[in-house]
Amino acid sequence: MKNNQSHSGMAINLTGLLMMILLAPALTAGAQDPFMQYPDIQGNIIVFASGGDLWKVPAEGGTACRLTFSDGRESVPEISPDGSLIAFTGEYDGNADVYIMNIDGGNITRLTWHPGTDEVVGWNAAKNKIMFTSGRNSPSRYVKMYLVSPDGTGLEEMIMYDAARGSFSPDGTKIAYNKDSQDNATWKRYRGGRAQEVYIYDLETDKETNISNYDGSDRWPMWIGDKVYFSSDRDRVLNIWSYDPGTGKIEQVTKHTEYDVRHPDFGGSQIVYELGGDIWKLDVTSGVTARVPVKILTDMEERRPFMKDVSRNITRADISPSGNRALIVARGDIFTLPEKEGPVRNLTASPGARDKDAVWSPDGKRIAYFSDASGEYELYVIEPDGKEKPLKLTSLGAGYRHTIKWSPDSKKIAWTDQTLTLWFIDVATKAITKVDKEEYENVDVSLDIKSIFDYSWSPDSRFIVYSKMNEAFMYQLYVYGLEAKSINCISNGLFHDFNPVFTNDGEYIIFISNRRFEPTYCDLEWEMVYQKIAGLYAITLKKDGKSLMPFKSDEEPGATTVVTAPPAIPVAGKGSAAAKGNAAGKTPTAQPAMRAPAAQGQGSTVTVQIDFEGITDRTEALPLEKGNYRSLAVNDRSLFWLNSDEGNFNRFEVAGHGPMNLFSWSFKSAKQSALTDGIDDYRLSADGSTILLRKDGGVSLMPADGGNASPLKLTDLKVWYDPVSEWKQIFNEAWRMERDYYYEPGMHGQDWPAMKQKYEKLADRATCRQDLTFIIGEMIAELNTSHTYVYGGDSKRRADQVNVGMLGADYSVDSQNNLYRFAKIYREKDWSREAWPPLAKPGINITEGDYLLKVNNTEIKADREVCSYFVGLAGKQVTLTVNSRPTLAGAREVTVVPAGSESSFRYMDWLESNRKAVDKASGGKIGYIYLPDTWNGSATDFPRYFYSQTKKEGLVIDGRFNGGGLDPDIFLQRLQKKPHAFWTRRQSVDQPIPHLAVDAQMALITNRYAGSGGDELPYEFRWFGMGPIIGTRTWGGLVGVSQFIELIDGGTITAPDYRIYNDKGEWVVENEGVTPDIIIDVDSKKYSEGYDTQLMKAVEVVMKKISEEPRQWPQHKPYPVDR
Repeated sequence: MKNNQSHSGMAINLTGLLMMILLAPALTAGAQDPFMQYPDIQGNIIVFASGGDLWKVPAEGGTACRLTFSDGRESVPEISPDGSLIAFTGEYDGNADVYIMNIDGGNITRLTWHPGTDEVVGWNAAKNKIMFTSGRNSPSRYVKMYLVSPDGTGLEEMIMYDAARGSFSPDGTKIAYNKDSQDNATWKRYRGGRAQEVYIYDLETDKETNISNYDGSDRWPMWIGDKVYFSSDRDRVLNIWSYDPGTGKIEQVTKHTEYDVRHPDFGGSQIVYELGGDIWKLDVTSGVTARVPVKILTDMEERRPFMKDVSRNITRADISPSGNRALIVARGDIFTLPEKEGPVRNLTASPGARDKDAVWSPDGKRIAYFSDASGEYELYVIEPDGKEKPLKLTSLGAGYRHTIKWSPDSKKIAWTDQTLTLWFIDVATKAITKVDKEEYENVDVSLDIKSIFDYSWSPDSRFIVYSKMNEAFMYQLYVYGLEAKSINCISNGLFHDFNPVFTNDGEYIIFISNRRFEPTYCDLEWEMVYQKIAGLYAITLKKDGKSLMPFKSDEEPGATTVVTAPPAIPVAGKGSAAAKGNAAGKTPTAQPAMRAPAAQGQGSTVTVQIDFEGITDRTEALPLEKGNYRSLAVNDRSLFWLNSDEGNFNRFEVAGHGPMNLFSWSFKSAKQSALTDGIDDYRLSADGSTILLRKDGGVSLMPADGGNASPLKLTDLKVWYDPVSEWKQIFNEAWRMERDYYYEPGMHGQDWPAMKQKYEKLADRATCRQDLTFIIGEMIAELNTSHTYVYGGDSKRRADQVNVGMLGADYSVDSQNNLYRFAKIYREKDWSREAWPPLAKPGINITEGDYLLKVNNTEIKADREVCSYFVGLAGKQVTLTVNSRPTLAGAREVTVVPAGSESSFRYMDWLESNRKAVDKASGGKIGYIYLPDTWNGSATDFPRYFYSQTKKEGLVIDGRFNGGGLDPDIFLQRLQKKPHAFWTRRQSVDQPIPHLAVDAQMALITNRYAGSGGDELPYEFRWFGMGPIIGTRTWGGLVGVSQFIELIDGGTITAPDYRIYNDKGEWVVENEGVTPDIIIDVDSKKYSEGYDTQLMKAVEVVMKKISEEPRQWPQHKPYPVDR
């Protein structure tokens, strides 16, 4: 990260810095033993991956030879049985595909071109074909096994329904395989439904045998001679074990205790594997293991420092008190930028540290920020010119801190920490005072809006007003008095009150409140929701204080003042003025401008007086339409806020709402003005003169009273970037985030400091960002918990993505003519998402069996994958030449627009095929509803099938592959609306109450791929007694996560921070899953013939329930007769 000089805190002149760089001696990479992965062996050759490239080394060890040099990542090398070729997964064009090269690295050839991920697994020696996995033909989140010849022909899909890893028997008649892959899962000692088991599939008899029968993980099967070897965590650490198909005996082979055996592979009687970043070799005949000494000579490009533009890495922007400079936090350094003239100053230039949350003091003399330079986030102040070293104000130790706010007199600084506690410090004495602690919190909010973040200082620096959640999960407003050290509640708890700010004259607190309940009704049923429910409100602080809007009347001089009633609050309609910026009509005259402080940063001349008795009765609404208000700020003249008609403004902020529009409201005229639109954030300068705007990655300054925004020049936001120092910071922060936010303070019994030491040794050996991600993943996996993820991050070497167009079709090969034919065309349309399969457009008229002869002017031959002819054509008009015969004579041309992916077409086809299969098998008695997740996917797909099937006698609820999201109760509630009475009509059939009542027998299908909310779905289905559950055990992940924590380079780590338990206080589901009442897996052979054993079992069970327990509407008694 940043500069490789010592942490001086001095401002760095970029010209001088560049000169130092040019004069400095060349630096070495510094890594003694680079991290190595994915080894394979054949004869006396080992190939492996390191630093995103492939290498070759003699089997006894030595100096490695580099085989690939691409910016894309290469991995999983597999040597052919004859030792002449290497198949591998490459990302040369930004997508993971199958490649092949000579054993010495030449003649690299791409074999697959599908836009999905194709990952090499091994070789089928009997057929001399490369094995790879892909989700290309899968309607949901699972992969299948494929074979392809080294020349790119002969692509075939294996029969197994789902297959992720595999190894053929020596004669090629059987395959030992894993149905699922958990190799990238950061979850050690996993025991849920996706725990890998080894199966043997007989390709001649289609008989499948589970040879594991173990609740943990058996993975990476390797068929060597008459035994199957695999890695297993049967002794809590992944080691090599063996299985004898003749006797059924399972034996442990290796006995490593510190690190897991990862990515084992074999050649002949030798197994090679990765252990703690090293390559080890096992001779299965003798049982001897040994580390293979490997020396890698490379420049380690991704470890080398270089000058880096960080203008796209801005995480915070603030403004100087006068508005002359912007304060920018980017890539962990703190910069100030001039409005127009002057230098860009990097104030901290701190390699290996992350400086954040910088805020300028109101008097302009200092900048406060948090830095983890000491190993923990502590509070620092630094002078704006950067000439002096930063002053460390705190020594708080372990913990995460955020949301810094200076007091107006620049003498105190407040912040919030991970315990939901609000603090402040006296800058002069360094005395720290606790303000308050929140006991409740939203379940899904990001890191820096954890409570108590929503607070403001009074203009005289004597009070802090803030919002805090109560036991009903409603936010209330509180005031802390610094002198009395007292806390007073100033709102009644009936509504969600938040974002309080004092006016500059100290007479009022203005806040946002969700209390404008005007329902929006569903078009399909009696259902209501409440949106745009916020308004702006003011509290008069003194008993004898005036209204913020003392309504007046035009009278002759000297006449008696006539008191008028306050106006009604405007009712918002479509295209409301509140969101569009138009004045809301004639409004009453408000107070004159608020009194300004006597001098900038010296505190206010006013003394704030708050009379807490009866204060909730002194709340009044500002005459503005309801909306989605956020981010209040005030100066002497105006109130500012953000608002938008569009976006998700759920009170739990479970999804981002996107850009918003900035408005002001004049205290003098009570007029609303639109200032600018589509911004991400803003800051008001302490003197109230200038606003800083963030929009589309840029930063601008504009006058607070309105006017044109002036973009700031960000081109000089550069740092001398040291990747190794930054990786150390990322590793340490990842470890700290789990320590501070993981739901269980005992860390599941793990010695967390010891875990840091264990994996820190490996992190020091990382040669690229991907290595670091893997190592952090191994560390957090020790928590033995779901939802521990790490992903993303900045990488210097990255191949550009090249799109591939897809027609939404399956193909067959006419071997005689070496041509492709359309085998199946996907035609099902997704009306909600406006996804139309390219060949389903009226007028195209391509049918199954037609030949694909040309794409634009290029003739198509089946000697390479059909996708290769559509490179770069996604989203473009393409001319296809097709014919019902294998000749250009009589062919026709059609114009289509290929899609970038066809996964949605396959998904919709699967959905409709299931619905039709259920309807046919049940004679129309049973409906089918699929829930892909417990979030937006199901919110979109559920109504597609629910409303049309409420009168079915039975329902099959399909929760397979359910990816989770939130609580599934929103869907289950609708399925449980039972009729409690009926309406009869003279001219039409009777109707139930409620109108869309469901009185069907139900069953739910689930599988190993259903997790998180997909676990909770069958759990609640069973709890509510809705019917039997059918399928396989679910994933088992119900430790929830709201902490998607952004790392310094844009990568992400999660810290699971809450867990489910039942009404008896028992931990449930996590690391176990939900076990179905009827356990049945998909039969691969039958599925290949079009028969889904899980789905048909559900139909069978529901039909039986309908027969045994028929549910029929009652017939009403004879009509009453009044005689």
